[in-house]
Amino acid sequence: MTSFRTYLIINLKDSKLVDTLNFSETNFTLEYCPEPTNCYYEIEKGEIYYTGGKDLLEDSSDRIEYQQNELIITAENEDIAENALSLLKGGILLAFPTPSTTLLDLYVAEFKETDSDFYKNYTNYFRKIENVGFGCQVLEKIINNRECCYALEKYKVSLELHSFSPHSADPMYGQVFDHYDYKKQTHTRSAFAIISAFSVIEELGLEIRSSAKNPRFLNSEKGEWNPKVLDNIEKRLKTIGIDKSSTFDWIFRGDKTEVEKDFKPYFGYDSQWTKYGGSVRDKTLTYPEAIHNASYLRNFIASHKFKELTEFISPYDVFNVQCLARKLILESLGMWGTMLGRNKKNSG
Repeated sequence: MTSFRTYLIINLKDSKLVDTLNFSETNFTLEYCPEPTNCYYEIEKGEIYYTGGKDLLEDSSDRIEYQQNELIITAENEDIAENALSLLKGGILLAFPTPSTTLLDLYVAEFKETDSDFYKNYTNYFRKIENVGFGCQVLEKIINNRECCYALEKYKVSLELHSFSPHSADPMYGQVFDHYDYKKQTHTRSAFAIISAFSVIEELGLEIRSSAKNPRFLNSEKGEWNPKVLDNIEKRLKTIGIDKSSTFDWIFRGDKTEVEKDFKPYFGYDSQWTKYGGSVRDKTLTYPEAIHNASYLRNFIASHKFKELTEFISPYDVFNVQCLARKLILESLGMWGTMLGRNKKNSG
């Protein structure tokens, strides 16, 4: 077994979390060691700061400082370590998918004690980013689940193609992004981001299963489901903890787009976020309705030979399918509640 650096700085709380994780049935383990740069420290109350390698201030009775750690992957070979780090990054993005983290290039390198002096002069190799501990928890849950592993990698691909931070979807900001972009590159990346995100749903086995002989709707104009088809998807959703009463908010901002006008059926009722008024027209859907919307975007707007409507894909269309994919991965792993509560406990 060989130890590999990840160059990820983890705090004391996440270090303790790593100690609790079990990778006994895998060909790697997670460990940690004091980070070699002497740049990252944590005050007793949980505040983390960067010293730039300078000497620390004198401790006082109410200021106790702790050096941070570097996450280490010990594995049979570099490929195994890189795969673990890739999935760990996916877990970080499940916690909060920001473009800055999405586009961050993470890599491993063989750990050598003799390199410590080198890194004291080249501190830019190391990164302190949020939710590394949660990423480690996801890695433990997902590593032996083939379908979820591929679902997570597909989710990452979708984010890399086109995405924005959930902060920008906060209804208090209304419509942040224009619906239309002139560039053909943007249309193409948006379409394939939707295709990849919907493929997450398929990988999890949560697509709606219908056919010409077993149609999805008895009346598509009125949104009247075929009871057999609806019962089938509801049963599969229930296996991951999503029951009939669960709802999903679909983001609609600003004027109706050409894509939105084309939705058939047009599902949902005004969500609670419409209280912000103006450009916020979000709808609350059931999960089968949300999955149908996602499949409609994939099948009739994004896939195959591009249509006239493809260029009217909005950033919010992409965001909705990605949010649905993220939610279904987390529920499949039993980690939605963990994700919501990850910042509630005090650090240290």
